[in-house]
Amino acid sequence: MSAELAPGQVTTADLYRELVGLRGDVSKVLIRQERVELVNQLADQIHADHENRIRALETARAKLVGACLAGSAVMGTAAGWIAIGLHH
Repeated sequence: MSAELAPGQVTTADLYRELVGLRGDVSKVLIRQERVELVNQLADQIHADHENRIRALETARAKLVGACLAGSAVMGTAAGWIAIGLHH
């Protein structure tokens, strides 16, 4: 049976080819989505690392300021004792 197809008529073979092409397109999209998710995870990790580094620097700076203030107090007290000792 070799019937002629009417113009614009779609065959099962046409549908199958389109389905195979669609499957390939969906696979590509899923692969790209996985890559984007991995990149986003890495970006989140890098951001978290930067936050931790900033907190560590702020903590170290606060400790250094505290040590400088304590050192200044000790030096001021020592200088006062020396000055009192020199006058007596």
